[in-house]
Amino acid sequence: MAESLKDLPSDYSENAEEEIGGAASVPVPMPDMSLPASFDSETPTHRYRFLDSSNQWLVRPVLETHGWDHDVGYEGLNVERLFVLKNKLPLSFSGKVTKGKKDANVQMEIASSAKYGEGKATSLGFDMQTVGKDLAYTLRSETKFCNFRRNKATAGLSFTLLGDALSAGVKVEDKLIVNKLFEVFIAGGAMIGRDDVAYGGSLEARLSDQNYPLGRTLSTLGLSVVNWHRDLAVGCNLQSQIPIGRYTNLVSRGNLNNRGVGQISFRLNSSEQLQIALIGVIPLLKKIVGYSQELEVEQ
Repeated sequence: MAESLKDLPSDYSENAEEEIGGAASVPVPMPDMSLPASFDSETPTHRYRFLDSSNQWLVRPVLETHGWDHDVGYEGLNVERLFVLKNKLPLSFSGKVTKGKKDANVQMEIASSAKYGEGKATSLGFDMQTVGKDLAYTLRSETKFCNFRRNKATAGLSFTLLGDALSAGVKVEDKLIVNKLFEVFIAGGAMIGRDDVAYGGSLEARLSDQNYPLGRTLSTLGLSVVNWHRDLAVGCNLQSQIPIGRYTNLVSRGNLNNRGVGQISFRLNSSEQLQIALIGVIPLLKKIVGYSQELEVEQ
């Protein structure tokens, strides 16, 4: 094609090249949106069709799926783009603007991340969103690093400005992989705002089978602590999944807090035995029969 264009007159060849280049950037129709059920005789999918071009800015309409019949249904726009600064630093931008009859909402996020050294990465983000009649601005940063082969640590900071109130938070996380069967996850953080401080932390230990999920044996122990306004809340939860046969699992869960409130539950999952699933229908039928008898007595 290039050789044949050279043999043509200059004016003709330039026009042909422009046509060929323009054909590559022709907008392409996007797939039709999945619209909710309607009482209309025909689904007006043609109203919601839009084009996807080669422009780096991705602009899409925001559809209100719970609107009225015969309504257009558009409530805003969603804009996205990915930048690369100096061919090394990625930067993403996303924004969403919605407008109703009474209020308008704005959501925007700018995020970037950079890797340096071995196993180290830092991310930085800025968020803006509508909260009531005010705008909330959040600046956050997070650093992840592997200081040991089986240890992964994370530290983060955040600052939020809402009206005239400024709040700040800090968090520290650490994941220790002891071996293929056992791992521990520890997290802690604090939040301060208007001379008020809240602390929190969690500990999670997981024990799994070496062949998990083939072996399907998994046990998790979790502890959580929250201190706010000198009110200490401590919770503990335990979950265990034990295989019974080839296609059946027994899942047990239990939780308890320092106020003496707890719960214990057992669940049996099976992908083969239909009669086990039918057993679960018995309490439901019993409840329905009892409810119908109560209605007869009232009448």
